[in-house]
Amino acid sequence: MAGERITTRLTEPGLAEWLNDRTDRMMTGSLDIQARIELSMWRGALAGELRRIRLTLDQANCLADVMNGTIMDAALAGSAGMVFYNAADAFQLARETPFPGESSYGEKWGIDEKELLEYLQRLGPTADHALHDAITRWWHTHADATVEGWATVGLAVAPSATLDSEDDT
Repeated sequence: MAGERITTRLTEPGLAEWLNDRTDRMMTGSLDIQARIELSMWRGALAGELRRIRLTLDQANCLADVMNGTIMDAALAGSAGMVFYNAADAFQLARETPFPGESSYGEKWGIDEKELLEYLQRLGPTADHALHDAITRWWHTHADATVEGWATVGLAVAPSATLDSEDDT
């Protein structure tokens, strides 16, 4: 297969100049080649950030529960990301307005909500976007809520029992 051809017009202010500058400095000689390189680099950056994320299976499943139905967007959040904001909002709503018989996310998934939020708040914009992307792909592919299921979307999660037993030693 020769590959897909994509044509676009660079209308965002400064984007054409930025791409031209990178083309010159990386000596690729072509905006088309440079655009392909930049897209490949972005894909690599997302994969790299996803590999650095450390969650337990219960934490990942909790986030999937919280993020169910969210749509990917092109925004990169600033100091804290979309996953953090969605989780913080969901945790607060569950505590403040519980439905009869409904527990908090922490109780439901056996996690420390505060600890998870502190971790998510420390993720940079690219890592947050990579995590959001992995969660939406997990839902889209109907992957299992297992270590292996999360691995299908590039997120390595630790079995929760393993981390719990390590904490006890």
